[in-house]
Amino acid sequence: MAKFDGKFLTGVIGPAVYKKYRNMQLVTAKSRLTKKQQTKNTHKAATQFGIASTLAEQFRRDAYEVITDFYDGTMVYRFRTDVQKALKQALDAQSQTYRFTTNSFDRLNGFEFNADSPVMDNFFVQPEQTINGNILTIRLPEMHVSKDMKFPVKASSCLLNIAVGMFDLTYGNRTMCPVQSIEIPRGSADNVIPAQELSFEIEPGCLCISMFSFQFIQKTFAGNLLINSKSFNPVAVFRAVIADGTVDPEQTKEWESMLVVRESEFFNSPKMALKAIEQEHEKVKSGADFPRYIQAIKKLGVEEFVTYVSDSHTQYFRNNGPQISSKAKYEPLVVAAVSHKKKFAKYLKMHQAGQTDYFSFCKHCAETGIDRWIVNLSLMTCTYYDQKDQLILTESIPNTE
Repeated sequence: MAKFDGKFLTGVIGPAVYKKYRNMQLVTAKSRLTKKQQTKNTHKAATQFGIASTLAEQFRRDAYEVITDFYDGTMVYRFRTDVQKALKQALDAQSQTYRFTTNSFDRLNGFEFNADSPVMDNFFVQPEQTINGNILTIRLPEMHVSKDMKFPVKASSCLLNIAVGMFDLTYGNRTMCPVQSIEIPRGSADNVIPAQELSFEIEPGCLCISMFSFQFIQKTFAGNLLINSKSFNPVAVFRAVIADGTVDPEQTKEWESMLVVRESEFFNSPKMALKAIEQEHEKVKSGADFPRYIQAIKKLGVEEFVTYVSDSHTQYFRNNGPQISSKAKYEPLVVAAVSHKKKFAKYLKMHQAGQTDYFSFCKHCAETGIDRWIVNLSLMTCTYYDQKDQLILTESIPNTE
């Protein structure tokens, strides 16, 4: 059903979809594909498009203080497209998850939010950005205002605003550093602004997007007047870089949430990774299923894991994300202080033959003094230890591929 606002229709009438875009009426054909008819690749492409759209919107909205509403009509499309291409390049074909590197979002560098008034046409010096630990520093060289900046005719000064947004693409959180500003008076021909450094405290492992915004001021008898408008508003991304290091979730947990990261399997967030691993673990009914389970979680990026017999909580070490831990699967068992290797080996063979379920095997481990087992997915071995850290037994895991 469509609605009419007196000038435009929005909604669906029969096979047609009516939309309003930039003060124009658009009419498109309604898709004839149902969800059941969508191919797997079509669904995946649609999901990734949605992720890119949501991320791009969050990047923009968080920086509203410097971008404002004075952007050109194609900005949203252009920015989303660049974010989408960055995500596509970061998508690992095997695991179907994003694997970000320092330069994954390089294509955002220099992005102009208003193509009608690009920063490059108004600011002619070359800043530098460095990151040392948790400090991002932007260095501005000495500026000879008359030759290094272009002022609108009526402008008497310019407020250079530098903003840095931080996006935790591991745990799904985001925040903005306080905006720092420098006032640049138009002055005379020999007006010089000394070189300056601006420092921002960041969180290692996060995507850091720094932006430059230029707000030009005209002095009037009634006070200062902002000259910027929809047709003139120089704002651009300076650098988009993922800082070295690993995100500490304790440092980002109070930030604004990014549900698109937390709930999408493509981001391989700890929550989604653990869910995928546990879904595979639920398929293990006996030791006979263990080799298939190992191959499945290997594809999820797990390199090694340690399972503790007392309650079956497990620590997973991954090659494509931070360490994650599962919760206890049953009430605590008492692990015998003295191990019994021969008896344990007998129980292990029974389990491998499919004669016992997982919980029964764990009880047998506790009975025979097995404290934990460590699985190395590169060596394809499973090693059992007692509470004294003595190696009791190492077995090779059959390769089912």
